[in-house]
Amino acid sequence: MINNQVFKGFLIGLFAPIAAFVVYVAFFTDSASPLQLLKQLFHLDLLTHVISLSTLINLLIFYMKITTNRDVVARGIVMATFFYAFLVVILIVI
Repeated sequence: MINNQVFKGFLIGLFAPIAAFVVYVAFFTDSASPLQLLKQLFHLDLLTHVISLSTLINLLIFYMKITTNRDVVARGIVMATFFYAFLVVILIVI
């Protein structure tokens, strides 16, 4: 069974890049919605780039968890980052 703290870190690692993307769209673009922008990025073959850049927020969160001695939560964040890396590789191959 997965440790609750690892699972918590995994969920943080999954949702933080999504939240970072939504905040970026809301404040720094003229696009009406994040979903519309995702569709445009998909058609321009830039979706993998955006996913990769969005996961950089996980680096900051990972650093914060390591410095506060929450290593188990940080492990979940790393697992989520690997999930995104796997997703990017799959999208590139397809």
